[in-house]
Amino acid sequence: MQHYALDFATLVVGQVVEGIALAFRVERRHKKSGEPFLEFGLRDLERREVRAVKWDVVDGEEYSCPRLLYLTATVREYQGKRELHVTECAEHDGDITPYLPGPYRDDNRAVFCALADSIRDPGLTALVKRAVNTFPGFLTSPASARNHGAYREGLLEHSVNVARICDTAASLYNGAVDRDLLIAGALLHDIGKVGLHPVDAPDQVHPDARLLGHVVRGIRMVEQLLSTADDIDEERRAGLLHLIASHHGQPEWGAAVRPATIEAWILHYADQLDASVTGARDVLRAASPNEAWVWFPMRESRLRVPPTNGASDPDGRDEPDTALSYLDDSEDVPF
Repeated sequence: MQHYALDFATLVVGQVVEGIALAFRVERRHKKSGEPFLEFGLRDLERREVRAVKWDVVDGEEYSCPRLLYLTATVREYQGKRELHVTECAEHDGDITPYLPGPYRDDNRAVFCALADSIRDPGLTALVKRAVNTFPGFLTSPASARNHGAYREGLLEHSVNVARICDTAASLYNGAVDRDLLIAGALLHDIGKVGLHPVDAPDQVHPDARLLGHVVRGIRMVEQLLSTADDIDEERRAGLLHLIASHHGQPEWGAAVRPATIEAWILHYADQLDASVTGARDVLRAASPNEAWVWFPMRESRLRVPPTNGASDPDGRDEPDTALSYLDDSEDVPF
């Protein structure tokens, strides 16, 4: 029997559907009567997401995530949105990779390498490249559990985006900024997130995320790298660690200290800018075609869905930027 993937764009209220979807979240909850039910977060091949519920739960029925499920369900409407009321459910063996969102650009590794090579201080260049080789999960880890970049290569893409914003700011404020220090700090500011979130289930977190937090963890990782870097002077060592420690801006936002240098303030706002824009793109990418407005939880506000929603098109990847003068050969990536 051939099993078909569900397409959430074609769901019609009252319709009975049957097919495969990815369960990226499953919660066991209880009705007012105390009886259990299952609530699913489902995703189709176009990375559109819907909520689903299974009211009748068999004793011992549970599902691990992420997992492909073969479902029979009725399409219902709840609070203005379509959802699935599941009547039958079974685990389905198959490759989940096509269901997982990925980066918006295909050249993140090449741009990371080019930015590292653009640093004139050879000690900082070597440190940044050694970071990737020492912590290879940097190349594949998500950037967060759900707010922004919660996808394969999200951390690398976020780091590259922040560094590019910082590069523009360094050019704008030429003479007042140590560009080498700023670019190195931008590329490594979130290194503490390496391995905190599984690629196939970003909402699951490593204990270090709660016991240390990525800022403290990142400081320790950069200190480890600096311990074998004899060619970086004390001033830049302190400056680099300060960038990691202060990039969240305020202690109540997770910073170890407040920014105390121009480079640290630039990095803080560049980090906020990319996190907000990428977070918005992530929300739009998951939006249903019939939605005009979606909730943007990261900023606790509504977000207008453009009439032509390019952010939700998984094939609408960004084209490589030909204006990157430091990107000479996108194929020459040493990692």
